[in-house]
Amino acid sequence: MNVRKIIEGEVMRKLSEKEFREYSLSGNLYLLIIKVGMPLAIFALFNCLFSLLDTIMASHLGKIDVSTVAYMSQLRMILSAMGSGLITGSMILINRAYGAGDNEKANILMNTLIRLVLILSVVFLLLLPFAPLLLELIRTPEEFIEEGTVYFRIIVVATIINFINLIYINVEKARGNTNTIMIVNILTMIIKLLLSAFFIYVLEKGIAFIALATLITYVLFALYALPHLFEKGSIFCIKPRLVLKGREGYAKNLVNISYPVAVEDSAFSLGKVVVNSMAAQYGAEMVGALGISNNISGIASNFENGFSDASSSIISQNYGAKRYDRAIKAYLANIVVTFIASLIAMTILYTLDDTLIKIFSTSRTGLDASFMSMIKRVFVYDSLSCFGIAFNGAGMDFLLGLGKTRITLFLNFLKIFVLRIPVLFILQHFIADGATALGVMMMISNCGGAIPTTIICLAVARKLKEQAQNSSRSSE
Repeated sequence: MNVRKIIEGEVMRKLSEKEFREYSLSGNLYLLIIKVGMPLAIFALFNCLFSLLDTIMASHLGKIDVSTVAYMSQLRMILSAMGSGLITGSMILINRAYGAGDNEKANILMNTLIRLVLILSVVFLLLLPFAPLLLELIRTPEEFIEEGTVYFRIIVVATIINFINLIYINVEKARGNTNTIMIVNILTMIIKLLLSAFFIYVLEKGIAFIALATLITYVLFALYALPHLFEKGSIFCIKPRLVLKGREGYAKNLVNISYPVAVEDSAFSLGKVVVNSMAAQYGAEMVGALGISNNISGIASNFENGFSDASSSIISQNYGAKRYDRAIKAYLANIVVTFIASLIAMTILYTLDDTLIKIFSTSRTGLDASFMSMIKRVFVYDSLSCFGIAFNGAGMDFLLGLGKTRITLFLNFLKIFVLRIPVLFILQHFIADGATALGVMMMISNCGGAIPTTIICLAVARKLKEQAQNSSRSSE
């Protein structure tokens, strides 16, 4: 296979699994990250925009409704993180085997992952009858519980269905087929948006129907994804006999590398729930203001993270093939690409922020100037987080690609339980305005978190370089 030919022309078509593996191990890294990352970045951008539109619809219902959606979304993220962490961690080993050319091992690991996800899904279903009790135990504001319970139950079922979609997305990412991910996701999000608009503006239903629209959309996506996951001849093909039988030690290996990712993602979402509870001390509408600011800032941060996310599988595949120097170069190239992406995204975002904030502050009763001012005061500081997120995201994906999941767990705990919750506690005693305190807290935690991440990544890269040099000497 001529790699130069792939870069110059064949990269535009859908590559086979064998072709993409060679491209991943030999192609120009900047072009590779852009090629794989651009569709993910565009998808993330659309995902953010549709999430914003979803929030606008909830805002149309009222401040309490949008605050309830923001609060329940964080709870959903805790549960979702358990499955997505398992999938993300497992794909590290699957990509490593794929990069090493061990197709049989990659397929066994893939089917072991399916079995673990099925077990987790059954556990989630058993939690549904106890939803009100769970919400009370975590001290959910009373005004959120009544309608939020129905919303939460529907969204948990949607989360289970979405595990199938996440597996498919990660498989296509490993194959380099990110254009497919982008197109399918945008189409399903359009359907979700239309359903939500129909439920809210035509039928005049509540937030539970926003969750129902999400569930329907995930089901449609899963119906598309499943046939591709059963595609015969693929390294990633689901085989029921392997799902049921499995191989000794494989499940343990997947859990060992995945649980730090699941714990860190769950802890990150739990930290957001704690922050929301602290924000609720200023009033329920403050939770909505913080959530809206995060969503608007998320347009830029999710766009840049699309490129960063692409590097993780590339690093895993090169590490599996023992191309350690190339894995390091992929990390450095990722920093450059994501930082440039953040500059572009933030420039565009700052030209639209007032318009977006005004839209979110308008409900059925008209513009709420006080709520608009509250969102603006959070956003002024929150938006600066995007530059820290660029460096932090590049570093975290480098560590994930190498399988350093315990280090990423430590870094996320540091970010949430040192740089976020305690910082907010301190700021509440020195800054009277809650919106300003929340914005400053987001800026400190996101930008401050990038510093230890970058320091650790450089140290890991130095050791990996030494490992590459030793490997080169021993082969001579």
